[in-house]
Amino acid sequence: MSWYLALPSLVLAVLLVLGGVAALRTGWLLPWQRRHVYRTELFGGAQLVMAAAFTVQAAAALLDDRGVRQACATVGILGILCGLVLVVLAQRPRQDR
Repeated sequence: MSWYLALPSLVLAVLLVLGGVAALRTGWLLPWQRRHVYRTELFGGAQLVMAAAFTVQAAAALLDDRGVRQACATVGILGILCGLVLVVLAQRPRQDR
């Protein structure tokens, strides 16, 4: 397959890795996320899970074998969904607040 199919996923994965590492190490979030996110560590982990899923999706776009490509794409979709669930959990306030 061509690189133009995998490049957007790889760029998004790099941006998510940068944001996830910043959230885990320093607690820094983008300005429009600060009001909504209550648990920065969980949010940073969610970003790293989604970055890994987008990397798997990009690798799937580069494969030639149809069965392996579909399996990688399915794993990538499931990873993105797991990351989205973690993002939602990071945005909910704790019960003790």
